[in-house]
Amino acid sequence: MEILKRIEDTYPKMTRKQKQIADYMVSHAENMAFITLRDLSHEVEITEITILNMCKALGYESFNEVKYEFRKYINRGRVEFCEDNDYYNTNIPKYELDEKETLLQEICNEEKLLMDEFIKSLDIRRMFELADYFLQYSKIIICGRGISYLIGESISSALAGVRIPTIKVNTELNENVYSVLPMIDKKTLILAISFPDYYFMTQKVVEYAKKNKAKIILITDSKETDIALYADELILVGSTTRLALNTLSAPMALANLLTSAIKIKVESTSKKEFCRLI
Repeated sequence: MEILKRIEDTYPKMTRKQKQIADYMVSHAENMAFITLRDLSHEVEITEITILNMCKALGYESFNEVKYEFRKYINRGRVEFCEDNDYYNTNIPKYELDEKETLLQEICNEEKLLMDEFIKSLDIRRMFELADYFLQYSKIIICGRGISYLIGESISSALAGVRIPTIKVNTELNENVYSVLPMIDKKTLILAISFPDYYFMTQKVVEYAKKNKAKIILITDSKETDIALYADELILVGSTTRLALNTLSAPMALANLLTSAIKIKVESTSKKEFCRLI
């Protein structure tokens, strides 16, 4: 049974505090895919024990099973990462393992949905508009952490192929971050990549760049993220399935299209310049 339907059916039997928790869950369905038990307790001002009892009242063995169901509900299922393992949980609920092939097919469908949504929302003209920025700015800094950094590395490598130099910053490494800050000014283009768990230092770099009048292009999965407030140009692409915090399928397709647009612009500009000279 879908998680919201189960909450609805159980709601009349809930205690006052359980209803308060349920109200938060329903109105913050996407957040429920990320939130830790500790953070939820803080948000609703109710003890962790009460929340766990409420999960059992819904028929789940743990809080992680409730989060798993919310990941399924939003069909972009998020499994979160954190050093203390509060976010990241690889355990698949036992009730999902009875039909392994069905489960894997559903995950495949989620990957396809991410690609379908990306292609449906793709604005080809805008890709070329964004490509222009990479030809205009003398300094290009690409920053991110984890999977986001890997996407940035791919973009940087592709740009090197058309002689567009970039500086890569792994925002998880303090020495990387602090070494690049003095370079950021109004002649700088920042390409920030930020997917869950939306690493705070990537946002700090973007905030600093904004204050220094740099141009900021952000690749992320939601316009509701805090870092999106600082972006001049926002590129959205889905990144998650129920068992992957950030799948690379759609984000890498975006990276490929963006760098392809840049390459086309470079080749087009070079050809026009050659024709002008002859």
